[in-house]
Amino acid sequence: MLMTTPQEASPNQRERLWQIDFLARFRGQVTRQDLVERFAIALSNATRDFTLYRQLAPQNLDYDHSDKVYRRAASFKPLFTYDREHTLQTLSLGQGVGLEPCTQTILVDNATALNQPDLDVLAAVSRAIYSGQALCISYVSISSGETRREIVPHSLVNTGLRWHVRAYCRTHGQFRDFVLTRITAIHTTATPMDRQTESIDRDQDWQRLVKLELVPHPRAAYARAIELDYNLQPGQSLQLTARAATAAYLLRRWGVDCSLDAHLNPDEYQLALRDPQGVAKQANLAIAPGFTLENDR
Repeated sequence: MLMTTPQEASPNQRERLWQIDFLARFRGQVTRQDLVERFAIALSNATRDFTLYRQLAPQNLDYDHSDKVYRRAASFKPLFTYDREHTLQTLSLGQGVGLEPCTQTILVDNATALNQPDLDVLAAVSRAIYSGQALCISYVSISSGETRREIVPHSLVNTGLRWHVRAYCRTHGQFRDFVLTRITAIHTTATPMDRQTESIDRDQDWQRLVKLELVPHPRAAYARAIELDYNLQPGQSLQLTARAATAAYLLRRWGVDCSLDAHLNPDEYQLALRDPQGVAKQANLAIAPGFTLENDR
């Protein structure tokens, strides 16, 4: 009897079917070798998995005989239901090899995520990154409202508060950040990437590394409590390296006072940035706590 749903397969084969579905959706292509390397199975077993997948979802994959790769078809519809948080974690951290899930016996209450990107938008962006292609999107900006843009994405970024894609914006002729939740539509794929101007190695702010020195807030009543939070000895500081393109997000996430005179409330901002002016010469600190306020004074 032919299978009609993935649930009829064995747990191991169902996991391999999910892998095919996941890579087709978020990478745009998948090969038998992907399964061989991920699950340490024989090539013949991988062939059977693809046969079953195409039986369950005949409209999802097109086989490219010249490259020997299965590509996502235009009629693709996910065979599985995807949890957003799990999907984002998988894209961020990858998948373990040879590790079995275990039962969690200790209660952990995680912070609630207030905003999560649409998975179809995330998948389209992920495929464009993998294939080096441009995307035409509808995007809602705080400053200019909804417009249509052509972007060439190269990386996904999790700021701890939201997800965005780092991309070359053809409309403005520069690399910018686009918040995934503000992408309202994906239109037809634009032209291929121009590697001379639009590739990741041309993104100077992405390639440039900035040194950040964070110290317990100088106005804190009990600096030792802050030192203990960050495993610091008295008088020590945190020495970090961040991309110029993402440094301000890090400072914002950790509530670092970036004002020139460290005037923000130490009960709210327990760390302070040493030499904000020097850092600002290398990275845009417009959204860093206190920095823009200092400039307006």
